[in-house]
Amino acid sequence: MMNRIAVKHISLIVAGALMASAVASCGNAAPVETETAVPESVPSVEASVSESETTEEETVYTGFSVETEPHENPFGDFASDVAYSSLTFNLIFDDGKFGYNCGFDNSYSVYMLQQAVYEETGVLDTSITLSDVNYFQNFQGQNDMFGGGYKFSEAEDWTMFNSFRIEAVRAVLSSLGLRFGIDEIPASYLEERFPRLFYDSLYYNNMNRAVESGEVEELGVDEFYALKDVEDPNYLDMLIFSACTFYNFLRMSDYVYGNPYGYGCITQVRDVATGKNVLVPTDAQAEAMQEDINCIPGCENISIYVPETAEEFYASYGYYPDDLISNVGLINTPEAFEEYYNSLPEDEQFPACAPILFE
Repeated sequence: MMNRIAVKHISLIVAGALMASAVASCGNAAPVETETAVPESVPSVEASVSESETTEEETVYTGFSVETEPHENPFGDFASDVAYSSLTFNLIFDDGKFGYNCGFDNSYSVYMLQQAVYEETGVLDTSITLSDVNYFQNFQGQNDMFGGGYKFSEAEDWTMFNSFRIEAVRAVLSSLGLRFGIDEIPASYLEERFPRLFYDSLYYNNMNRAVESGEVEELGVDEFYALKDVEDPNYLDMLIFSACTFYNFLRMSDYVYGNPYGYGCITQVRDVATGKNVLVPTDAQAEAMQEDINCIPGCENISIYVPETAEEFYASYGYYPDDLISNVGLINTPEAFEEYYNSLPEDEQFPACAPILFE
């Protein structure tokens, strides 16, 4: 069914070619804590995912600290640890869906994994997730093919469209309590907040279908200078969603698989405490990331160690993050998306890309 769907070109809303990424690892050993110290110039903050052992006086670790869980090979004896990560990579990027832009654990990629395990083992285990198959950085040999190797600040699209992408990304990250560059914008948020755009992106590989159908009028890049200037909530949703997927793409390409600060990749793991996919850079990597991100126009004061507060965002843009992202466009309301989904031809209704309707 999926192979019959033509891959359509994404218009100026998603500028730049999308690249495939490699599957990687969430760790295959016993639970382990990885710690990286905060540079002295950065104010001490409570660790986002774990604390140090307490002594006579309670102490709090002030850096990147992530605890991961062990995983088991869901393919059993079918494939070795080395082979099955490559197999997973192939199925995740089947038909060029590039699901990682919608978050590493998007419902489409998880579904494809579960089906692959079923086809090879005869067991349908719907509890399997991508962390069970070394989804992150397990096979280093292929990383160079997919990593961009550029710095975040070198991405031209950060400054296109009057920098709306930075404004949108900062609003979303601040609202969700996420750190710029360190945390991904998770699939769970995108699939719930933008169900129509999420579906069109993953199933049709075309976020722009609503514009092509006439449901949403596309603005020219010279018609607005900031997101607060966009009056149509539907088009505003498209701009914000586009910015989120572009951020995830750059984070994957530039950090997870193409570290521009030296050899190898910046480690990404799933934090057992929060379920978030996070980067755990070394001291040197963190310092280089911080310097790089501060070179992005508008991000001169962004810290990778702590989320931007609503007040800090307000100081930059004159409104609070939730004032922007809570204004849901009609096409992304649950009711409108359900109507849209039911209006599609039966062979284009794919539940794995519409989790909001079936969870």
